[in-house]
Amino acid sequence: MTLCQLIAFDNSPERVLLDIIPLETLVIDGSVIPRGMPLSMSFLPSDDPVEHSEMVALFDRWTDKDDGLLGLDVATASEIGGFRYVFTHENEQLVLDVRT
Repeated sequence: MTLCQLIAFDNSPERVLLDIIPLETLVIDGSVIPRGMPLSMSFLPSDDPVEHSEMVALFDRWTDKDDGLLGLDVATASEIGGFRYVFTHENEQLVLDVRT
């Protein structure tokens, strides 16, 4: 799990955009993102409006709390043909499976 700072969050009908700064080295599928290098992540909104609302509420709350600090782990999820993003803040966790 890599400590990151969520510095911006945008939710629109077309996409969900996260701007993150890793505070430690972050490795995604063999690519190394050095600590301090800004990173933007974009996801398509969930087809399930309840799941989407819950995700948006978490990111909104996390952006405002503790300067947006959260843990991030990214792993290849071959069963879906994409990546599994695990975001953690205190005792809350959000797992996003994203097809590529």
